Amino acid sequence: MSMIARFNSMTEKPIRTIFLEDDQVLRKSLADFLSLNSISVVDVASVSAFRKAIVAGDFDVALIDLGLPDGSGFDVARELRGTGIGLIIITARSGLADRLQGYQYGADLYFTKPVDGTELVLAIRNLARRLRRAENDAVPRPTTDAKWTFDRTGQRLIAPTGVSIKLSGREAAFVEQLSKAGGETVSRDELTLALGYRDIDSESRRVDAVLRRLRQKARALDMELPVHAVHSLGFRFSAKLSTIK
Repeated sequence: MSMIARFNSMTEKPIRTIFLEDDQVLRKSLADFLSLNSISVVDVASVSAFRKAIVAGDFDVALIDLGLPDGSGFDVARELRGTGIGLIIITARSGLADRLQGYQYGADLYFTKPVDGTELVLAIRNLARRLRRAENDAVPRPTTDAKWTFDRTGQRLIAPTGVSIKLSGREAAFVEQLSKAGGETVSRDELTLALGYRDIDSESRRVDAVLRRLRQKARALDMELPVHAVHSLGFRFSAKLSTIK
């Protein structure tokens, strides 16, 4: 088994990347190589297209060039700071000042052209796995005896204070899946199917809409819902949660 295949077998979900590069030949050739190695790629040629794609998508790693027709890759790097998206700069600029500026603006890795495709694949996988592990570890585990209760028959989520949130059918299905997981992360795909959506690719963002409505109900009752998104993996109920029938 090749080194890339071993990395692929260790990765729970496909890695999603966005590649900003104005050189069409380079962009398409590298994007094709990444796709052949099971890395999902959205490739764009301008800063404006990149910004639109970032808003619409959910990415693990961004690959960006520095010299672009409508802006600077450094500005894009600065915008990505704090988003949780890994950043790899791929550029012809090999000077130390450029490299230092790239790292200052948040780059995790800095590659100078020409780039070896195999090395890039391994770098992306390693970076994505490290980011996923770090975010997964950062999600809090239950630390007190305060317990939430899911009333399946009554379709209610009862807080430790005794205040209950009335749930819709899909909200109840969402909470039930988290309850069954016992504090572990439930994947977005599992939740999508549990909510009754069949087209995972096009419907998975509806999970976010269900969670958003549920959070709004909780906040209307002066509560914060202990549900945390685990980047690229799914969702976890980070307090004790039991189910009654």
